[in-house]
Amino acid sequence: MFRETVKHVVLPVLYFMLYQFVFSFVCYVAATVYAVCAGGVSVDEILNLVSNGAPMTSLMGNYTTDAMAWGLLLSSLATMWHLTHFGYFNFGKQPLNKVKGGVMALSVVLVFLAMLVFNIIAQWAGLPDEMEVQMNALSKNVVGVLAIAVAGPILEEMLFRGAIQGHLMRKFSNPWIGILVASLVFGLIHVNPIQVFYATMLGIVFGWIYYRTGNLMPVVIGHVLNNSLAAVMMYFGLDAEEKALSASSEITLLLVSSVAAVVTAWLINRIQQDIIPWYDAADEQQATE
Repeated sequence: MFRETVKHVVLPVLYFMLYQFVFSFVCYVAATVYAVCAGGVSVDEILNLVSNGAPMTSLMGNYTTDAMAWGLLLSSLATMWHLTHFGYFNFGKQPLNKVKGGVMALSVVLVFLAMLVFNIIAQWAGLPDEMEVQMNALSKNVVGVLAIAVAGPILEEMLFRGAIQGHLMRKFSNPWIGILVASLVFGLIHVNPIQVFYATMLGIVFGWIYYRTGNLMPVVIGHVLNNSLAAVMMYFGLDAEEKALSASSEITLLLVSSVAAVVTAWLINRIQQDIIPWYDAADEQQATE
């Protein structure tokens, strides 16, 4: 069982990181070559920067953003193919038509409310955002928006909820083992301090929805909504306005959103009363033999 768990938890994450490294490197090299050929930069300028240990972003400008955007998009698509082709992932234990219509809508509402709650808490904690410049640049790049708002969320739900959490819930009788492990890995993989906290907490919400519905589509929709709204806010500079809210407004928003989130979760439980049998004791016994 331990070996199988490592295979389904550790290996997918390593492949995810490997694809990101390879495609980011290839796209960056391609962007550098294109910039030189297009006359945007010279070889001497690049060599001077490298010899001085200075970052290339100041010289490459938009070429760097393009390389980062294409690297994220292509690595996401490659990892999706890998997870599907090698059987790490399926969309759920039950077909989508078994998820009650109201639950789908309520799941999206719950994700939106959780976004508000955890974003306020993250701001209060004063966690640094070391990727703010890069994310703002990606939000103004068409390929970047596709990568962070569409391809990225779909991949991450396939990997962390579909592959990792799904496997752990089938192997352990306590579903919270799968939910918490997948959420923690999901948070840590973001590296950026504010995203580590935010992604971990939001991942718990995603994981609980996946556990209750047995289908990945509600959390995919919620995750796409989260990233799309973040991209729109960065593009129009609304994230700066959000950070400028008064303390009283933030407290009111936090309290209202928290209560609404609890009520929404209660409604999901009430409407989708039947929980599918994730855990299979016979399957666990077979894995340990």
